[in-house]
Amino acid sequence: MCAKLDTTGLLADVTYAILFGKGEAGHERALLYRRAEGGYWMTSNLDTTGPFPHALYVEINTGADWRVESLDVRLSGSVRRDATYRIEDSGALRATIQTDEATVERVVPFGPETLVEFNSVWLSTLALNRLQLAPGQARDVAVVRIEMPSLEPVPAQRKYKCIGPGRVTTPAGKQDALHYVSGRHHLWADSRGIVVATQYTTNNLRYDVRRFKYHWLGQDAD
Repeated sequence: MCAKLDTTGLLADVTYAILFGKGEAGHERALLYRRAEGGYWMTSNLDTTGPFPHALYVEINTGADWRVESLDVRLSGSVRRDATYRIEDSGALRATIQTDEATVERVVPFGPETLVEFNSVWLSTLALNRLQLAPGQARDVAVVRIEMPSLEPVPAQRKYKCIGPGRVTTPAGKQDALHYVSGRHHLWADSRGIVVATQYTTNNLRYDVRRFKYHWLGQDAD
């Protein structure tokens, strides 16, 4: 389903703990590569034990400006689906979703500034690097949300706001980060825009992602 990566371009190796309510609910291993031809490759392996146990593999191609060019997803567990998402020159995102029963095609509008929202932390990292918001700034943007577990693309509108510098608690200790808000999502990112933590509250339950292992392999120093 997915392309073979050139692992010589590895920039970052990040592991996150996933928390639901008061308990640990899984992990996400996220890798960032620099493409030889320019731009970035990102992969993510996510395994959760609840409330919807599943495994999710995600692969993303972007340009040097962090704009999504393609997205590949494999969902396994009680629901099994493969999906590809391609950005077309006509200004559309074309999704091909493969289930055990059928292949489903969906096409939704996708402009130059449109963002993609999905479970992987990489999509949040891409959004923050695309927006480049300074403390106090906010922006309304068009997004395509990839729904779970259907993997259907759904157009929506979001407002992202940069609250400002702060500290967030992770399994690796307290970390300095910029704090952002998008709807019911709170996000914290480091100086490279890579997500440190996220928090989402629904039905009085918190869904958290917290970074606890991080290796930056790029040439610039911390």
